[in-house]
Amino acid sequence: MRLLLDEHISPALVRPLAEMGVLAQFVPYVGLSGAPDEAVWAWAGANEMAVVTTNARDFLALAKINLHPGLIVLRESGLTREMQWKHLEPVVRFVLDSGERDFLLNKVVEIAAPGRFKIVDPWA
Repeated sequence: MRLLLDEHISPALVRPLAEMGVLAQFVPYVGLSGAPDEAVWAWAGANEMAVVTTNARDFLALAKINLHPGLIVLRESGLTREMQWKHLEPVVRFVLDSGERDFLLNKVVEIAAPGRFKIVDPWA
């Protein structure tokens, strides 16, 4: 599992993700600080990384393409890093437990609250 954390997601989540065996990068750390969402999306696709963001509107529109490495959307913004982790960690465990290397391929996961998430159709 490979994740690109958007600018509104805490970079402090990189460490606990790594401890779970997940490769995670933070948008500013890969040279995309302040970059348009389209550039972040393109970089994530080129590097086979699902995007984790709170920017649902823009990234859901970008996910309406034929092939992408995945999108995880936290539906609440302004969360502390601890709350972001409580939202994200169950999704990561779910994906890892699936045993499918490409589980997130062409999928969008919307997280409503800790432990409450769903896989949605970006074309709906």
